[in-house]
Amino acid sequence: MSKKSTELIVNGVKKYGPTVGKLALKHNKEIMGALGSINLKKRPKNTDDSEQSPKKAKNKHPRKQRYQYYLTEVTPTLDTRNRDELFQYRLEVEQCIQQIKMEQAQDIVIKKQIHEGRIKEWESILSHIVSQMTIKDYMEYLRLFNNPEYQSDYFTGFEGDVEKFKKLNTVEQYDALVQYVHEKTMIEIEQIKREFSAPV
Repeated sequence: MSKKSTELIVNGVKKYGPTVGKLALKHNKEIMGALGSINLKKRPKNTDDSEQSPKKAKNKHPRKQRYQYYLTEVTPTLDTRNRDELFQYRLEVEQCIQQIKMEQAQDIVIKKQIHEGRIKEWESILSHIVSQMTIKDYMEYLRLFNNPEYQSDYFTGFEGDVEKFKKLNTVEQYDALVQYVHEKTMIEIEQIKREFSAPV
């Protein structure tokens, strides 16, 4: 645990601990009655028990379940996805990051460290998705440049991008084409000019 987060916990306990302690002593009978009513004495000793696993999965936060799905199912198969799927994944991950940031702004200081870790986890997934989109977009544009008759399954649902690219794929529009590919992929213009060699 980092020194910063430990200090935050210690400061929280120093600030709120005495108040909580006084309330607990003052209302100990009600607290003990509440604890008895939820039957804490029958806690399972082995949490790895096969009967407990489905219950644990049901109690997992939906965003945590979604993160596990992205980590185990989506990220390993990004190279087989089309642009439409990648774009949907990117939007969903960006939305999750925004939700965590909103929760972080509303929560107490102690939880902000936890939110920072979650944001970094989701940003890592987003980075994988965006880089895969960049690579696949660039490769498909290169294929279209070299063969104007090429039919791209990757761009299904984004036919407007393909049409615009084909209109720019002329000798007169070469500089505009290079700029278009740069805007769509953020790859350096010099590299684009090398690989999309100017028509003669």
